Amino acid sequence: MATTEYVLDSLAEMDRFVGLMATATGADGIVAAINEYLAGWTRERVRGLQRIDAGWAPFDERQRPVPVHGAVDALQICDSVRGQCIALKESGITLAPELLELDLFFFFVRQIIEDHEPAASRAYAAVLRPRPGGRHQPSGSQGVGSRF
Repeated sequence: MATTEYVLDSLAEMDRFVGLMATATGADGIVAAINEYLAGWTRERVRGLQRIDAGWAPFDERQRPVPVHGAVDALQICDSVRGQCIALKESGITLAPELLELDLFFFFVRQIIEDHEPAASRAYAAVLRPRPGGRHQPSGSQGVGSRF
C-alpha cells in the first residue's frame, strides 16, 4: 500500500512532467520530456510495476527505461499501457498506483501529440492495420513499438 507521502511526491513529480510536456516544442521536445519522465522512475518503483505487468511496460529487465525515439513510439506505448489497464480491470485486478500514474501520463502524452503533432498521429494510424473484428494492431514498426 502506498503511503500518503509517496502519493504526494508522485503527484508533485507528475505535475512537473505534465508542465514540461505542455511547454515542449515539437516532437523532439515531447519525446525528451517522456524520456526524462521515465528516467525519473526509481528501480524500486519499476520493480513494483513489473510484478504486475510481467515486464511489458516501457522498462527493461534491469528496470531501466526503454528509450522513446519518436512520437510514433510514444503513441504505441500509450496504446499498450491503456490496453493493459483495460485487460487487468476486466480481469478484476485492482490497478497499482504506479500503473495508474503511467496510464495517466501517457493519456496526456497522446493528447499533446494529437494536438501539436498531427502528422505523427497520422503516421501512427498508418502503421496500424485492421484485425478481424474491427480491432487494430501495429503492423511491425521500428523502435519501442516492436516491444509493445
